[in-house]
Amino acid sequence: MSKMAIRVPKSMRAKRELLKHAPKLVENGKKMLILHGTKTSAVLNSVLADLFHLKRDHAVKYTKKNDSIRPFESGGETSLEFFSLKSDCSLLVYGSHSKKRPNNLVLGRTYDHHIYDLVEVGVENYKSIESYAYDKKLAPKLGTKPFFAFIGEHFESVEGLKHLKEMLLDHFKGEVCIFIDKLACRIYMGNS
Repeated sequence: MSKMAIRVPKSMRAKRELLKHAPKLVENGKKMLILHGTKTSAVLNSVLADLFHLKRDHAVKYTKKNDSIRPFESGGETSLEFFSLKSDCSLLVYGSHSKKRPNNLVLGRTYDHHIYDLVEVGVENYKSIESYAYDKKLAPKLGTKPFFAFIGEHFESVEGLKHLKEMLLDHFKGEVCIFIDKLACRIYMGNS
């Protein structure tokens, strides 16, 4: 039976890196990795830019075009896993454009930096965030969560749409906020 030696970090930098990856009572929010494919259209560039703008604090965007990423082919997912590990992101968005699949967007999740699941969608009739006119006082602020409305019973019964709904909600979940109402606390504690 061999003994396993525990290595102690020798520098403060190594210690900080180990503490960053150590288990926590409250885990950090999931980060999103945004990647471009070999070819991307202007519409897709706008979509990826808007996604990055929505998740700015919790997103990493690589603008260089990636030839080696083929999410649904065997061996093509290794590049996604490498970028996920490199940037410490558990959510993926990959945009590519081709004649057969125009304005193609692949949404994915990883577990332990290995591909867990992927969903492929096409973008049609896209309007960018800048195309909407609204009062500057009501402008969306950094860190706000978007509102999703899934209309129809197919999002509960059809397996593919149910998966897409879960994927979208997971990508835009954001930080978990805990709100405590002072009145409810006073009533619970028995004070008036």
